Amino acid sequence: MSPKLAREYLSDASYIECGIHEIEPDRWRKHGVRYRLVWVQKLRARVIFDNHHGKSDHYHIDREEFPYHFESIDQVMTDFRAAIKKLGGPT
Repeated sequence: MSPKLAREYLSDASYIECGIHEIEPDRWRKHGVRYRLVWVQKLRARVIFDNHHGKSDHYHIDREEFPYHFESIDQVMTDFRAAIKKLGGPT
């Protein structure tokens, strides 16, 4: 699957940017999915869920980083939207 990037503008003028694609499993992403989900509000990334090369699954809330256990694409999207809602963003 080739990389896809989508941007969705929300009602409060913030936006979500999502990129999800299959990769060959590696030592950081044994599940074979690479993703980057970002919620940007007022030009600042408030929520990021990602697993870039050199790091396993993790997420950021207002620049603080936490480990994340990836189960599925549907679950990471659900968790991402829940984090946005918890910070008061529209979803």
